[in-house]
Amino acid sequence: MRRVIVEALKGTEGVLADPPPEALVTGLGAAGVDMTARLWIDPPRRRDAVDALDHAIANVKDALAAAGIDLPYPTSQILFHDQTEETDGDRARQREGWPAGRNPPRSRGHVARERQETDEEERA
Repeated sequence: MRRVIVEALKGTEGVLADPPPEALVTGLGAAGVDMTARLWIDPPRRRDAVDALDHAIANVKDALAAAGIDLPYPTSQILFHDQTEETDGDRARQREGWPAGRNPPRSRGHVARERQETDEEERA
């Protein structure tokens, strides 16, 4: 991936050959490897710097796609519960949310009811 990025930057108008562009790994993200491209330009105007950066980013994106390297997209999972159902909170019976498994977590309501029942039994 580094080679693809560096080659794309070398072919970008406005990017200096000396010092050469670099692609640096800066971290491991949730969906991939975080990288920073370092490049040098010699712009006489701010607009030239913005244009060079625009071209560099577009060239890197196109080069990665051409090399078959996918860019990660963040994903989210949203679970909706019908909290009016009788089975809500009973993970062994509810339709939405986490699967029950062998040892389903108990809801706070179940734990509170069990404590109340235990307290009542002890008083009796």
